Amino acid sequence: MKKNNSYNFETFRCGVGKQIQKIRKAKKYTQESLAAVSGLDRVAIGYIEQGKRSPKLRTLYQIAQSLQVNVSEFFDKSHII
Repeated sequence: MKKNNSYNFETFRCGVGKQIQKIRKAKKYTQESLAAVSGLDRVAIGYIEQGKRSPKLRTLYQIAQSLQVNVSEFFDKSHII
């Protein structure tokens, strides 16, 4: 598989994190309040939003359920193959 330098996994991971943060803030959640309703650790949510951690599908599902959005909202549609 040829590596695309303009869009790599790190860019993808950071994009997902930024989108989660954007939705969280739009819904007026703090990281602490999202952690409380999702059952996740606040630090883990911070790492995901900063693109420092790759969340498991289950974690994405928990966050989406807590924010009352579809998991697909976390992904940049222009980069989905």
